[in-house]
Amino acid sequence: MNSKRTRRRYNRKPRIIFIIILVIGVIGLSIGFSAYSKVLNIQNIQATVTGNPSNFKVVFSNVDNQVVAGSVTATRWSSSPFADFSDATINNSNPNSPQITGIKGTFTVPKSSGQYVFYVFNEGSYTAYLKNITFGSKKCTPKQGTSPDLVNEACNYMNLEVQIGSDQWRNNTTNVTNHPLEKGQSEIIRVWMAYDYYNQTDIPHVTDGDFDVEFGDITLTYSSSDS
Repeated sequence: MNSKRTRRRYNRKPRIIFIIILVIGVIGLSIGFSAYSKVLNIQNIQATVTGNPSNFKVVFSNVDNQVVAGSVTATRWSSSPFADFSDATINNSNPNSPQITGIKGTFTVPKSSGQYVFYVFNEGSYTAYLKNITFGSKKCTPKQGTSPDLVNEACNYMNLEVQIGSDQWRNNTTNVTNHPLEKGQSEIIRVWMAYDYYNQTDIPHVTDGDFDVEFGDITLTYSSSDS
C-alpha cells in the first residue's frame, strides 16, 4: 500500500514540473508578445527644425535669373493707348522689406494703360511660399477747378492689378496657397494700370479737369512654410 502511494507521489512530480514549465512558458510568451506589440505601436514621431531667419530672403529684381536692382520702365499693354509712366525703382537695401517704388502714370484718354514688369527672386536657402497679397487703398484727388463728383465717379474706373508668375490677376487683398518659389528661382511680376479700361459703353467716364490717383502699397508676404 505504501509503495503505491510513493509511486503516485513520484508520478505527480513530473506533471507538476511540466505544468510549472508550461505556465512559465505561457507567461514568457505573453511578455514577449507584449514587448513586440509596443515596438510596433510607436506613432506620430515629430521633430521641429529651426533655421536661421537670415537665410530666408526674397527680393525684387530687374531680371529673371539673378538679383539686379535699379529702375524699371513701364511698357505697353496689348494694343490699348499707352499712358505716360514714370520709371519705378527697385530697392533691396532692407532685406526685411524690399520695395519697388515710383509706380506712377499720367492718363489722358479713356482705356489707356501700361504695365511694369519685374521679378521676385528667392535668394535664400529655403523654398518660399507666397501667403497673401495685400493692397492698399486707392485715393483720387481733384486738381483745382475739377469737379469732385466727376472725379469720384472716374476714380471707380481707375484700375490696378497684379499677376505673380502664372497665377490669376488680382486687384484686392487675398490669401494665397500652394504657390512655392524654390531657392535660386524667380518668377515674373506684372503690375498693370489702366483708366476706364473695362467700360463696355460708348460713354467714357471723364472729368472736367485733371486729378491725381494714388494707390496704396502692395505687399507680398512669403513664408518658409505653406501651412
